[in-house]
Amino acid sequence: METSYRTMLGQLLRSRLSLEQVRHEQFPTGFSPSGQIVPSCRFILFMAGPVVYQVEGDEVTFDEGSVVFVPPWIWRDWKVVGDTPAELLWTVFRASERIFHPFDQLISNRPADFSLLRAGMERIFTLNPEKEKYDLLMEGELKAVLARFFLNLPEPAIDKEGVSGRHPEVDYSVRWLQAHYDVPTALAELQEQLTLHPDYFRDLFRRQIHESPNRYLTTLRMRAARYFLKDPTLSIKEVAARCGYTDALYFSRAYRKFWHHSPSQARG
Repeated sequence: METSYRTMLGQLLRSRLSLEQVRHEQFPTGFSPSGQIVPSCRFILFMAGPVVYQVEGDEVTFDEGSVVFVPPWIWRDWKVVGDTPAELLWTVFRASERIFHPFDQLISNRPADFSLLRAGMERIFTLNPEKEKYDLLMEGELKAVLARFFLNLPEPAIDKEGVSGRHPEVDYSVRWLQAHYDVPTALAELQEQLTLHPDYFRDLFRRQIHESPNRYLTTLRMRAARYFLKDPTLSIKEVAARCGYTDALYFSRAYRKFWHHSPSQARG
């Protein structure tokens, strides 16, 4: 993970969290909703299971005691497996979108203080029928729950600067591309700042990030594009420009190749 969870937590705590749903439901074995791109955050407590969850091609099984944070604008699918129904307690909320651009996978744990997280979520659920009256209190409770979750993640799951095991120029490049993906000449400008030979840098980046610098930049741009396309006031040309593309036609081809549908189809 290129951006630390503690950094993301700090941004979440400073952001306005807009709660959309608070749910507590059981799902029968075999239940499987259609896969979808979720435009908002999910924070899920698994009270019973098991459930197989898939996000952006990665698959993991959760059962009782698991807690999962699902960032926005990623494709997800899930299915109740085994012989017992699944019981989930979860909230759906929105925060500042730019917090999540570097995150494209589930963040999960089996915390020792699951009962405390459950108590906080149950308080939010209890207040939900009078949401308009208790909106700020619910937001405060959710921030407290998120803080407890993120601050108690296992230490190896938090990628701290200087201890990631990556080459310093690879770490710098990842952070720089996250902040400048909207620059059309991002890769060229990045290379000018590096001391490593371009061929060696590309090979090192691929070995440590598991994809090329160009592919990593494309992923950042395409995930941002998926968000900007939801704004009906922006033309596709404007979305392309916000994602670092000077040619809207080239952007559309790149978007279709990456997501397997056109930008126009993404708008529904």
